[in-house]
Amino acid sequence: GLYLAVQELLPECEQRMCARHILANWSKNWKGVEERKRFWACARSTFEAELRKNLDKLAQLGKDISNDLVNFNPNRWSKAQFRTSSKCDSVDNNMAESFNAWVLGARHKTIISMLEEIRKKVMNRFTKVTTFVNSWSHDISPMAMLVLNTNVKKSMRVEISWNGDIGYEVKDSPYIHVVNLIQGTCTCRSWGLKGIPCAHAIAAIHHDEANLLDSVCKWYKKETYLKAYKHFLQPVTNMKMWPETLNPKVEPPPVRKMPGRPGKKRKKELGEVPSSGKLPKRGKTMSCSACKSKGHNIRTCPNKPPATSEGIATSQASASSKRSGKQKSHPTQAVQQSQSSEPSQAIVQSDSDNRKGANNAFKRQRVVGHGVFVSKDGFICAEQERSISRVIKIGAQEKLISSAIVTGDLGYAPSKGLKWKGKSAITGRQLQHKSALLRQKNIKSQTSSQGATRTEGV
Repeated sequence: GLYLAVQELLPECEQRMCARHILANWSKNWKGVEERKRFWACARSTFEAELRKNLDKLAQLGKDISNDLVNFNPNRWSKAQFRTSSKCDSVDNNMAESFNAWVLGARHKTIISMLEEIRKKVMNRFTKVTTFVNSWSHDISPMAMLVLNTNVKKSMRVEISWNGDIGYEVKDSPYIHVVNLIQGTCTCRSWGLKGIPCAHAIAAIHHDEANLLDSVCKWYKKETYLKAYKHFLQPVTNMKMWPETLNPKVEPPPVRKMPGRPGKKRKKELGEVPSSGKLPKRGKTMSCSACKSKGHNIRTCPNKPPATSEGIATSQASASSKRSGKQKSHPTQAVQQSQSSEPSQAIVQSDSDNRKGANNAFKRQRVVGHGVFVSKDGFICAEQERSISRVIKIGAQEKLISSAIVTGDLGYAPSKGLKWKGKSAITGRQLQHKSALLRQKNIKSQTSSQGATRTEGV
């Protein structure tokens, strides 16, 4: 809508588009650091021959890559197609972005509060520019002076030839430009676009022994700068002291609460580097740890051998051995095995091998085996992460016992009292044990009371 409105209401005005946003749309299909560098070279080209040269370099990076860029109409984003009347060669929207950052604190306030805060900031700025102008060392602005000094250094590397009249031929390899000091033009168009003499014009001015500062456009002079800030803003009272109007009040539109928290940060464009945190890996080439070549990793390696069941079993066995090596064994978890019962040992070994073979096909064990724990007094219970069948010795007898769930009290009591938030406490296991003893005691008391009642009746 904005694009069509500008075309309709301002048809004679030059219309430009932000090159940074053109790059964001174009780079969706053409990503890469080199592509971005050559795009900016095309955007900053000041004359037609330089633009064609940079487009040809860009075409070397891919088929139809330059054609896709030209479809965005270079008349709106390349310096080579801009007019020289405005004396502004900006290809991005940084001026609006800088103003947006300047009023960032007031943007999220209500409309009157926002305008009042912006008015105060502008009023204070007008008072600061007068002191800033007094700090200039020349009649032109410091930024224009910085560009001029840079061009002076570049002018020392060019070769100049004079035709004896008003024309100068300046060789800046691989191009030769023509400078006309009377008209203030150069075929590189940089002088006309910015209003500051380019390196070719500076070489001609030095050859003509003219004053270099007189060739700078009037828009960079101190007199023009002060004219922009000569109208001062007058102070205003606060809203409580404003006179009331008889006109009907403008009611605000109905507020519609949207889901989620409203965003305040600017949306990052594609490929934009964050200001903090980890830097992206864009521009780096990945390398494969298997074949040591560039452009892929080990997961997509074409030379990677196909996975086999033996390889999976070996990797899983090594992983399980590493995990078991980290676990500490408790001395009370040792189970006595018979060394004389060969058939029982064969059954245990075969059962353990079958379980390991079945589990090696998976990344993690789906079934956790159970063993048998035997206390000193002969009590038996289930024990995790042991083989399913074991030969145990109870007294003088040897038995092959499966891992059926066995419940009972181990008779464990902590050596020190358990504390929780500074108070005495018991574990869940101890609480279950006490409740079981209490139920057994109640059952015995009920049984004894019923027997006494029957005796009295008899």
